[in-house]
Amino acid sequence: MEQFSVAFFEENFHTYAEQNEDVFSKHQAMNSYYVSMVSTLVNDNINKNSEIVKRIRNLNTAYQNAR
Repeated sequence: MEQFSVAFFEENFHTYAEQNEDVFSKHQAMNSYYVSMVSTLVNDNINKNSEIVKRIRNLNTAYQNAR
């Protein structure tokens, strides 16, 4: 499985939800994982494309505001 592919993230969503089922609902766990990954990508200093980073930051801010 290719790292950072859709299948990679889908598997990680399922794994994270299963590992945290005693703490979070599936929806909450998926949201937690998503926010964590977006934050990691935003703060990664490798291979930044300013437009993509801007969109991810906007997405992250909007997600935080909507919670």
